[in-house]
Amino acid sequence: MINILSIDYGERFVGIAIRTVKTTIPIPLKVIDTKKEILNKNIQELIKEYEVNQIVIGYPIGLNYSENRMTDLVNLFIQEISKFNIPIHKIDERLSSKLFNDGSKERIDDLSALEILESYIKQSD
Repeated sequence: MINILSIDYGERFVGIAIRTVKTTIPIPLKVIDTKKEILNKNIQELIKEYEVNQIVIGYPIGLNYSENRMTDLVNLFIQEISKFNIPIHKIDERLSSKLFNDGSKERIDDLSALEILESYIKQSD
């Protein structure tokens, strides 16, 4: 088993989930507000703290399987974090945020990252 960091990338909020060899169960970790925190620095600190071996990132594809503006932004983000030299896996994230959205204003991006991570683990088994 390996340590996997999962990212639900958004323009303002980024959800993070993790699965480690110690916890074995994926858990939501945090939501990063990119207006208040430096995203790449946070990701680098999490990689070090949790000894991350792989990164899984939600990949936004339209319902008609086409790329869109968010796909382009995620591709740019992937280029940025590829400097950490850790394998990055893209997972179709369609509707992941909708699974947890109950209409409240509470940030659920970490739960979306958890769903992305769980999807990756299921595909890898």
